[in-house]
Amino acid sequence: MALATATAKNTLANAYANAAKFAALYSTVPGATPGTEVNTPRVPITWSNAVGGTVTATVTFNVPTGVTIRGWGVHTAETAGYLDGAETAEQAFASAGKYTLSLTYTAA
Repeated sequence: MALATATAKNTLANAYANAAKFAALYSTVPGATPGTEVNTPRVPITWSNAVGGTVTATVTFNVPTGVTIRGWGVHTAETAGYLDGAETAEQAFASAGKYTLSLTYTAA
């Protein structure tokens, strides 16, 4: 069943944003369980307010030398609470650098 109203879609998108409080980077691809987190702290997520059932956010990580990123995830807490994640284009860091992750969640 598809959601019929914008209010319902926005309510669900905002609920997801309220739960997904931290982003993490992984050296393996996540699925039903999180990937292997790289040696960088989780970053707090500041989501937009839902519009049309969609929330967005952008987070930037400081990535150390020698790390290869293969996935990302969102968590309900700074040290636990895996909620969701996905594969990303593999990116190797021969030297320390920044990685920017754009997040979008749409309630259907």
